[in-house]
Amino acid sequence: MSARCCTGGGPARGVARRLYGTAASILPGAALVLLPKCPLCLAAWLAAVAGVGISAAAAARARELIVVSWVVVVALVIARMIRNWALRR
Repeated sequence: MSARCCTGGGPARGVARRLYGTAASILPGAALVLLPKCPLCLAAWLAAVAGVGISAAAAARARELIVVSWVVVVALVIARMIRNWALRR
């Protein structure tokens, strides 16, 4: 029997880590793809889903904010991946 089995670092943990890594790389891209491209579509989507009516100008600003947030999150994930890679070397 190995010590790894008793410490909880077995195969189940590796699978969970791989699934987490896969989800972390797929979800930001999926969110950007599913984001409505025109402000009026975003306003209609928000009205249908959340019951919140907003103007086209506000929808355009909201879309810009979502895209900027997405870029920041992706940059942070990439920075974390680079940091982890550098620490492993």
